[in-house]
Amino acid sequence: MSNAHGFKAVYDYVEIVVEPKDGQWRLILNDTRHAENAEHDELFPSAEEARDAALAVAQHHINIQHNDTLLAGNILSWTEI
Repeated sequence: MSNAHGFKAVYDYVEIVVEPKDGQWRLILNDTRHAENAEHDELFPSAEEARDAALAVAQHHINIQHNDTLLAGNILSWTEI
């Protein structure tokens, strides 16, 4: 397990942040195109599980919530923050 304070990745125009909250991990989307910040409603028991869910959450945000075309690939590159 890493000693990171969180993780960050970018998918298309959405920055994805995974950070600890009350002993669990939350997933936050920072949408630069629509000037929105949204916290996913589910908390995850581990950072790995939150990161595993992040791609689907970001794709849903772009494609379903904003009806935008998905232009990015299906791989996220995470950095520790």
